[in-house]
Amino acid sequence: MALALAFVVPPGAHAQDPVAVPPINPFEPGVVIDYREHMRQWVQTISESARTINPNFVVIAKDGLSLVVKPDPVDDTQFFPARAYMRALDGVLETNLLNETVTTPEGKPSPDLEAALKLRKTYEATAAEFGLSIFNLEFAQDSAQVNKGYADSSKKGFVPFVAEGPALANIPKFPGTAYRANPLSITTTAEVRNFLHIENSKAFGTAPDYVRALRNTNYDVLIIDVFHGRAPLTKQDVASLKYKKLGAKRLVLAEIDISAATTFRYYWQAGWSKGSPSFLQTPYRKDPDRFRTVYWDPAWQTIIAGDTSSYLYGVLDLGFDGVVLKGVDAWRFYESGGEEP
Repeated sequence: MALALAFVVPPGAHAQDPVAVPPINPFEPGVVIDYREHMRQWVQTISESARTINPNFVVIAKDGLSLVVKPDPVDDTQFFPARAYMRALDGVLETNLLNETVTTPEGKPSPDLEAALKLRKTYEATAAEFGLSIFNLEFAQDSAQVNKGYADSSKKGFVPFVAEGPALANIPKFPGTAYRANPLSITTTAEVRNFLHIENSKAFGTAPDYVRALRNTNYDVLIIDVFHGRAPLTKQDVASLKYKKLGAKRLVLAEIDISAATTFRYYWQAGWSKGSPSFLQTPYRKDPDRFRTVYWDPAWQTIIAGDTSSYLYGVLDLGFDGVVLKGVDAWRFYESGGEEP
């Protein structure tokens, strides 16, 4: 019954919330919003809400590395650590951190790419200094490139996963087992050597087949959706996934999109569209079922982490060890004036 309460929203429960606290129009002339700081505070709110219930709850920010520092208000070439934000996290998850290209496709030096790489190194060093685990997602299918991706990531101190492609829809065929698989139980991200990330579980078949396939692996961390199809996993499913094939414990983390609303999620209501509720912004160009949200709006935040009807509460109720927060880089869309990347 607790699960049903966590994931069933009474009709109209959130549809009226935006009226009480209308969101700021981010594109209204003259409006100045610190989009990055709003996202930091949003992540901090989610973390505090979860850890009030489970103090050991793991929080990882996907694409959240760029928020670990703040520019000096006087000299924007200088940075200082975003301490409150980093204290709210156990780690960050990034893509292609092995890419250190500083030249154009024509082979010419690029000052912009050099500056971007230098800044990213600052982010990485700051995160490492404050004890955050850095999870690195690379893509490769050739066995030599897969091996290189794992070895180079580990050498740099990253927790690696090399997927076959960006769909994240399967367990890679190579290598045959988790990279640096170990018999030790995992209780914190500092102990993690490898991870598996699945975003689309459709190809696994039925829920029992999906759970069985994941159980038959030795990854230290599983990052998965709460739902298989339109139905959430059960408490029993999540509990069974907390053990590697070899018997030791691992972490099972749920991925939650904190800056986009999707039409097939449980919270979506009939009649919703761009601007109604007013926290709904434009749909993604490449994914029209996924709408950007005014992520700092209280009505949207209530859906994700506000009460016992929230997404976060459902994750906690199912027994997940933590969350991977997707969409932490949504500030870029607003800061660019609404341009798609």
